Amino acid sequence: KQGFYIHIEFQTTDKGEEDLRRFLAYDAVYSHKTGKNVITYVIYSGGIRSVKAELNMGLFTYRIQPVYLKEKNADEVFVRMKELTKEDYAILSLTPLMSGSMQMKDKIREAIILAKRNTDLTAEKTTAMLYTLADKFLDNADLDEIKEVVAMTRIGQMLLDEGMERGMERGMERGIERGMERGFQLTKYLMDKGRMDDLKRAMEDEDYRKKLLEELDLQNNSR
Repeated sequence: KQGFYIHIEFQTTDKGEEDLRRFLAYDAVYSHKTGKNVITYVIYSGGIRSVKAELNMGLFTYRIQPVYLKEKNADEVFVRMKELTKEDYAILSLTPLMSGSMQMKDKIREAIILAKRNTDLTAEKTTAMLYTLADKFLDNADLDEIKEVVAMTRIGQMLLDEGMERGMERGMERGIERGMERGFQLTKYLMDKGRMDDLKRAMEDEDYRKKLLEELDLQNNSR
């Protein structure tokens, strides 16, 4: 709304100037493409508390805005969240990367339980992002536990329906597992493409969901 773009990076490591030059390259290309200024926020986890945030480029200085999640406590976030606002959902989606007494698996599970109090698109987007973090950081056993929690959400019901349908052909248990996996892939695919309207419609329209799953299969087969 203010005429610029916000570029967000997630970092679990700090490579100093190497990272800054990479961020600068992204910003320069996108600024050239859009004709707009770009501001980069870098969200740091993994215990990182301080990084180099400026790079001297001769005639100008490139800067990022670091955000240190280690300084935020996920335990406190979970305690205070009763009625969730859109801002709360944004914070909730980042709790797995914050500090606190809970293991990452437990933080993801707790965040999903809080998010699923509502069934609107913001809650579903938060759940999808939390699952993406689970898929990135958890091992298979812990990820299976998170899938069970997600299965109780609206997205999970969509995946379960898909799995039940395919289960008639492949065996119920394998069919449900495959259906959930395909649904997660579809959610991630649409989010990566910025197609939130398609994601919302897929949750409500079974025929359109099948069409998008066919598109996803074509995309995967072309790789």
